[in-house]
Amino acid sequence: MADQQERSPETESIRYLDPRQVRVFRDDGGTLYATIADELTVISPRFLRARPLTDPDRCLSIRGADPAGKEFGLLRDWRRLDPESRHLVETELDRVYLHVRVRRILSLRDYGYLQSCVLETDRGVREVTFRDARDSAIYMGPSRVLITDAEGNRYDVPDIAALDRRSRALLSRIL
Repeated sequence: MADQQERSPETESIRYLDPRQVRVFRDDGGTLYATIADELTVISPRFLRARPLTDPDRCLSIRGADPAGKEFGLLRDWRRLDPESRHLVETELDRVYLHVRVRRILSLRDYGYLQSCVLETDRGVREVTFRDARDSAIYMGPSRVLITDAEGNRYDVPDIAALDRRSRALLSRIL
């Protein structure tokens, strides 16, 4: 058919990478590189989780730094990378996926559609603002919720039932 798009082999198949095929390193100037199967080297690669919420450690997409983000492959079992590569990838993932776990909710103030909250987290005490938290909450099961603040940071409440009574009461006001 004349109106069908032409498809190249690159768009039809996904390239799966074994951890033994990938090496991640920094040069003396601090630039990050990923060498794939001794075939190509990606300058300033981006590592994105294929399933960031449901299975964050299974597969990573290795993409170029350009705005289009060309994908060079999906890295399976990335935790089996050599130690240096694994450390560099973990550092990049921590930078991209700020994922803060909430331990307690210390205070809450309502300002109409905004809520200012002081949270005790695994990264210290944080004051955050939620805008329409009900709309930015993702329930990850019967007792787990992920809430995104007004700046796009994610706050994970891994087990609502494990929170103290006051924190649960404040959380119910947010949600």
